[in-house]
Amino acid sequence: MKTGRSALGAEGERTAKAYLQAKGFRILHENYSTPLGEIDLIAQDGGEVVFVEVKARTSGEFGPPQASVTRRKQHQIVRVAKLYLQRQRLSETACRFDVVAVTFAGGQSGQPEILLIRDAFGSEGTTLF
Repeated sequence: MKTGRSALGAEGERTAKAYLQAKGFRILHENYSTPLGEIDLIAQDGGEVVFVEVKARTSGEFGPPQASVTRRKQHQIVRVAKLYLQRQRLSETACRFDVVAVTFAGGQSGQPEILLIRDAFGSEGTTLF
């Protein structure tokens, strides 16, 4: 059984997945893991492959969830995404990097605040938020 931060992360990912599906995204993979790192969600939105990093918090005390997607984390996601595209023979397919920030204001049982940041960073790891 997951506790603490891992339980919060898992609930954040479940919440983000449901949110994206309600917006018309088709989820291709969850927790795509390689020796280079992991991507929380890989989805299709129209003709684009979308690599999604999910961040969840219970308050804004330490800043918004998306602030924890560091440049280092962005570079890791980009490396894994390139490997995914290569493995799936999708190198010529349009893609983007989104962040879903989930804040559970009243704890994990409260109504979450969800923020989808499309094109949150580019393939060179330049933050757009």
